[in-house]
Amino acid sequence: MTPEFQSVLDRLDEVERHNRGLRTLTLIAMLLSVGVLAFLLSARTMLPAPAGPPVAAKAPGVVEGTRFLLRGPDGTVRGGMEVERDGTVKLAVGNQDGRTGAAVIMAQPTGLVQLQLRSPGGVVRTALNGGIEPSLTLTSDDGASSAALLTKNGSPGQLFLSDRSGTLKRAP
Repeated sequence: MTPEFQSVLDRLDEVERHNRGLRTLTLIAMLLSVGVLAFLLSARTMLPAPAGPPVAAKAPGVVEGTRFLLRGPDGTVRGGMEVERDGTVKLAVGNQDGRTGAAVIMAQPTGLVQLQLRSPGGVVRTALNGGIEPSLTLTSDDGASSAALLTKNGSPGQLFLSDRSGTLKRAP
């Protein structure tokens, strides 16, 4: 054998060793990839699906809460909406700051629904009560004059007017 031929054989042997190393490394990388993929697929099928957000949260423009306040440009509370612990829902527009009145709507879980118009001092000037026996009440701010229209099941409606002392008396 000539030295040149021996040099070619040595180089060929080195290339074959290098090629075996690359094949081994490729095989290990492929086995590792298949193992990771199998683990991910089995973990995905065994784990329960994550609970999604409530349906209402998916709807655009939905805001949830138990109390909302309406503030004027100066930061003063000018109204609001809330749900009380007993389930009564209240909506108020305006405030009793001594200068402006307010309108209040209440809906109770008992079925009673009420609309109140309040004076700047907070006195209920008009109340419209809806329920089993609806009624309408009108009162002056000082309480000196008032009127009430009442209904009762199975009987005619009744009208009450206040006398000079402010006491409600049945109208003739």
